[in-house]
Amino acid sequence: MVYKLTRFFFVLVLTVSFLSGLTTYVLQSKVYKEECEQDLQTMVKLLADMMQSDRREFSAYQEIILKYGDEIRIPADYDGEYRPAKVAFYKLFNETYPGKVMGKDIDYLDMTKEVQILFAIYKQEYWLHAFETTKKNFGAIYAYYVTPTGEDLNMYFVLDAVVEPFTEDGKDYISLNIEAYQDIENHSHMWKAWNTGAYTSGYDVYDNEYGQTYACYYPLIIDGTKLGVVCAEMEIGKVQKAILQNSITQFAGRFFIIAVLCTLISLTIGKRYIERLVTLKGDVVEFTKYKDPSQAQRIKTDIKGDDEITDLANQIAVMIDEIGTNMNELVAKNKELTEAQDKIKKANELASTDALTGIRNKAGYDNEIMRIEQSMIRDGYYKYGIAMVDLNYLKVINDTYGHEKGNIAIIKICNIVCKNFAHSPVFRIGGDEFVVVLENEDYDNIETLVQWFKHTLEVIAEDESLKPWEKVSAAIGWAKYDPKSDDSMETVFKRADNLMYENKKQMKAARR
Repeated sequence: MVYKLTRFFFVLVLTVSFLSGLTTYVLQSKVYKEECEQDLQTMVKLLADMMQSDRREFSAYQEIILKYGDEIRIPADYDGEYRPAKVAFYKLFNETYPGKVMGKDIDYLDMTKEVQILFAIYKQEYWLHAFETTKKNFGAIYAYYVTPTGEDLNMYFVLDAVVEPFTEDGKDYISLNIEAYQDIENHSHMWKAWNTGAYTSGYDVYDNEYGQTYACYYPLIIDGTKLGVVCAEMEIGKVQKAILQNSITQFAGRFFIIAVLCTLISLTIGKRYIERLVTLKGDVVEFTKYKDPSQAQRIKTDIKGDDEITDLANQIAVMIDEIGTNMNELVAKNKELTEAQDKIKKANELASTDALTGIRNKAGYDNEIMRIEQSMIRDGYYKYGIAMVDLNYLKVINDTYGHEKGNIAIIKICNIVCKNFAHSPVFRIGGDEFVVVLENEDYDNIETLVQWFKHTLEVIAEDESLKPWEKVSAAIGWAKYDPKSDDSMETVFKRADNLMYENKKQMKAARR
């Protein structure tokens, strides 16, 4: 018994320590992710606000950089000092348009090509400096600005913190307007920001030269026109590793401390209680073997003290004294109790309510079959149908998240079925199987109700706020009673069941 108690304490310590460490890791990871998202959201919005403040000047710069990008030369070793480019531009502008005000007297796109190129160089260097500075201030790993090329899923990298140089006449320059394919699967939030013209929470997660990064996006809209998407990425891998190491350290420390305490408790319990319980057990076994009432006195002699074990021993001794005279009465009462328990068991088995969902169970469904078939015999034709619903992935949910979450999924799909078929009785006939006996309005509108049921599940599947076990999925099949071909409800049930499995196969095939 001491060995079992020690093993129990060891498993308890290991479990508590592991769950504590896991909880720490999950909570810290969650907090860090929320902080990253907040920082990235603030960063991309700040850059977008800065661009929007330039209004026509920024939109003109973007048009010029996209038009003359191949002719613009910015040194690959550009260090963020954009003022010389600014001076060069304004000098040429004033020489070309003396006394004129840029953007007022002369539109940016009406300037000569030479002036436009100097303007684009100045603004490109300025925004590269702004992006690099903002990136460092927020601790991001990467910041850039993109705009669609017009081709499907392609983006121009108008502003890119990562320099991709090219060589011309022995000098290295920054490559501009790099075109890259941005597929939906890996850049869903980027395209969502562009398509909706609004910030969308969440990340695109990349594994690249920076390790694992989370990317956040903000659409740039000037004077009601979408121009592009401001993007920023933050490295997460190193921090997650640190969080994991910290969680492991805490796990080891807690495990050691709790293990020492549990060992001391186990030894104390073993000495003060378990040894006496073992002695008491031996005395009781001796009585059981020989049925000697004098064993009661030996129990009183062996077990002494002032605690619950002594009280237990004394009560056992009294019980042994009374067993001899009350055996027959106990046997009779035991028989009555067994019969009562059998009756309760049979009553429970006949109960028609499913304990988990509150709807009727298999027994209730069997009773419903009897009622309908009796009505058919009495009245002739009876208008009804059967709909079979089978919850998908219940085993996966149970194995991955536990049976409690599986029960949540069962209750949720049950509520959806009951709400969808509000005018018909619903039964849970198995762990993940439900039957609807279609009657009244549900019988007449079955095709519409099935489509609405599938639509409801599609909406749930796309709801990113739901937990995995809340994103319930189910297959459905239905059949109506045909007096010409159906001789019982069983045949209708089988047709509905077969169609349900056909639907399940189609759903599996669609996921491949």
